[in-house]
Amino acid sequence: MTCHNCQSTCNRFGKHRNGLQRYRCSQCRKTFTEDHTRPLVGMRLPLDKAESILKLLVEGMSLRSIERVTGVHRDTIMSLLLLAGERSQQLMDTKMRNLSARYLQVDEIWTYVGKKRRNVRSGDSPELGDQWATKPKPS
Repeated sequence: MTCHNCQSTCNRFGKHRNGLQRYRCSQCRKTFTEDHTRPLVGMRLPLDKAESILKLLVEGMSLRSIERVTGVHRDTIMSLLLLAGERSQQLMDTKMRNLSARYLQVDEIWTYVGKKRRNVRSGDSPELGDQWATKPKPS
């Protein structure tokens, strides 16, 4: 561990009352604790409760049902879901690089989403309702 003040090496110096390791600089004699890990950024939600909420979300339970079961407000649940999504995207971006797959197995439900002829506009994506894009609209 290096000192934040003088950049020299530090020695262990007991533990803080919250259980974190304390260090003391051998040169400037300042003491400090190890960096705090904050997995939920600014949320004051306990980790075990956050984990159970994410498990319920994965199982397909609705937000309001989770709110009733856990007693956590739905805005907090949405914030947790957003944070979990951002963190999983970061993990995928760092771990999954230069993959070459010969076979893909897709287990999700695939649904065709198209537009009816009256809702297709000239600037729409060609995948949405392309069977109607070339045909003129009836007057």
